[in-house]
Amino acid sequence: MTRNLGTAIVAMMAALAAMDAASQTFPARPIRLVVPFPPGGATDTFSRAAAAEMTKSLGQTVLVENRPGAGTTIGADIVAKSLPDGHTLFFTDLSTHTITGSLYSKLPYHPLRDFAPVAAINSSPLILVAHPSVGAKTVRELIAVAKRHPGITLANSGIGTVTHMTGEKFRLRAGIQVTAVSYKGGATPVIAALGGEVAMVMATVPASIQHVQKGKLVAIGLAASRRSPYLPGVPAIAETIKDVEGAVISGVLAPAGTPRSVIDRLNAEFAKASDAPRVKEIYAVNAAETLRMSPDELQKALERDVKAWAEVVKATGDRID
Repeated sequence: MTRNLGTAIVAMMAALAAMDAASQTFPARPIRLVVPFPPGGATDTFSRAAAAEMTKSLGQTVLVENRPGAGTTIGADIVAKSLPDGHTLFFTDLSTHTITGSLYSKLPYHPLRDFAPVAAINSSPLILVAHPSVGAKTVRELIAVAKRHPGITLANSGIGTVTHMTGEKFRLRAGIQVTAVSYKGGATPVIAALGGEVAMVMATVPASIQHVQKGKLVAIGLAASRRSPYLPGVPAIAETIKDVEGAVISGVLAPAGTPRSVIDRLNAEFAKASDAPRVKEIYAVNAAETLRMSPDELQKALERDVKAWAEVVKATGDRID
């Protein structure tokens, strides 16, 4: 037994030494950013902006790999089971990531234990938009329409996503009956609304704002406690109903066990990418405010959000087996 224990300790020390050596030469090959949404949505847009800047600063190609489906859990599982060396990262909506643990009865990973926080990127509030035929321009008017037409359709970008749960929060706080319609990705439900397939969408700003500006959709309100400095003309839902906040909080996670030196390097690189003029322009267009957190601060924020969203999931009664 003593010999086996000694062998195990030697092997562990060798593995730690190898990881430390690898961190000194990081990055040694292209970096893969796994995005759990289809192209065109908010998270995908921000990931590609970061990838372009980091490719220049790191001297290695940073590639975006879209792996959508199952409320982001497919992409999360891929990263959770990847080699913890910093070359495979999860660029995701952290709000959705913190929802999945309480919504899904079984996950092949733990949303906290199987990941190492790397960086918070930005926060872009969700926006409730409606087809002009609905005949509502304000939250109050929309509630009145919904009460006259119980079961009115409210689309989202996927079961278990922050758009889904924020839509549920709106339903609960407004005291209305809606039919939730789930699509894959941020752009798809907006396209459905444009065609009159659904009445309204709890949407991401990147997927919807251009259509609002062209008059093809009506901006009912931001799912936020205050108006956005980027969209001052769009009221916050909180001006009419409290506690309907929801945002795409873009952030990056690595597999658990990734060396801290690599995580710190990546945290600095993502911050540098957010400061690039071109990236700032993209954030502004999409009403996204830059976030700055250390890995430890991000860990605490994730733990807090897991608890907060669990209360929402419990209130809705939603569960995915």
